[in-house]
Amino acid sequence: MSQQQPPEWWSKQQGPRFGCADVTIVAIASIAAFVILIFVLLRPDFARVVDVTGGSTKVTISAIRPTETASPARATSSLVAPTPTATAIPVPPTATPAPALRKANLLDSCRLRQDAGYEAQVIQVFNKGVAFKIYTESKVIGRDTWIKAEPDDGTSRQGWILASCFPT
Repeated sequence: MSQQQPPEWWSKQQGPRFGCADVTIVAIASIAAFVILIFVLLRPDFARVVDVTGGSTKVTISAIRPTETASPARATSSLVAPTPTATAIPVPPTATPAPALRKANLLDSCRLRQDAGYEAQVIQVFNKGVAFKIYTESKVIGRDTWIKAEPDDGTSRQGWILASCFPT
C-alpha cells in the first residue's frame, strides 16, 4: 500500500495563526484591563456619602468630585460650570462619661507600675497611707489582681497597682 502525502498547499502556512503563547498574552491583557477598569470606576473618591449620625436619622453629608475643571487655556467663554461643594452639618458633641472613681489609702508600701504585672516598669514606690484614686478597670494576671490607679496628689500619673495594697 502506498502512503499518500497531503498536497503541497496543505503544509504551507495560509495566514497568521494564534499559538498558545499569543492566546495567553491576549487573555492576561484583557483581564488586566478589566481589573484596572473596575478599580477606576469603584474608586471611593468619585462619589462619597458619609453618615455622620450613626444611622439614627436620615441626615447624610455628601461630597462629589467634579469630573472636569476648566483650565485657563480652555475657558474661552465666561460660562464656567460651578464646582459642587459639600456643606457639613454640625453634629453636637457627645458627653463622655467620667470613669467611676473611689478613693482609698495604701495599706502598705506598694509600687505604681506602667502596666499590670511584675515585669512592668515601676513609676514610683509609695509608702503606707498615701491616698489614691482607684478606677474600675482591672486585670487579673496569674493569681494577682491589678487595678488602675493614680495618686491623689494632682500629678495625674496613672498606672497599675496590686489590689491587695488597698482595703476591699
